[in-house]
Amino acid sequence: MTMSPIFVFVAFIAVCNAQVPHLGKCPDVQVVQNLDVDKYLGDWYEIKKFFFFIEGAETCIRANYSLKGDGHIQVFNRGINPDGSEDNAIGDAYPPDTSVPAKLAVTFNGSPRVPYWIVDTDYVNYSLVWSCTDLVGLVQTDFAWILSRKKTLDTQTVDKLVNKLGSFGINTSSFRDTVQDNCPY
Repeated sequence: MTMSPIFVFVAFIAVCNAQVPHLGKCPDVQVVQNLDVDKYLGDWYEIKKFFFFIEGAETCIRANYSLKGDGHIQVFNRGINPDGSEDNAIGDAYPPDTSVPAKLAVTFNGSPRVPYWIVDTDYVNYSLVWSCTDLVGLVQTDFAWILSRKKTLDTQTVDKLVNKLGSFGINTSSFRDTVQDNCPY
């Protein structure tokens, strides 16, 4: 059995470009209506994320969102590598359609912009974020994060957010806990 060169190419792009590849298109996911960006700004700790084989075993992952002069949002991500060194990345996010401010597009270090959709947040405790990209209409890649204003989040809230994402037909089995113990910040 030989594989189609197009299928191999699409699969290669999915693995290189994204997070968790699946056959088919991205599902329709509802985002926060009338997101208040000012309330969303500030520090968020990563509680869970979809497993991604390229990422290392970083711990202490935290993101800071701040408003830039051009109206975009600066995203400053930091984490600790297994060797103890700090890993930082600075990104730029903005809503391509200003009537839906919870559907952001983000880029880091000149990479192509990818979706960063805020599916749920109460602004003071938790945030559920999802990203999905269709590739040639055959494969989609997605990624998700559960964030908290503190280094921990109660199990009931985490379960509620996982279930909410699952209600859109998203396979949530890729979620992995992010270690937030013994962090220097």
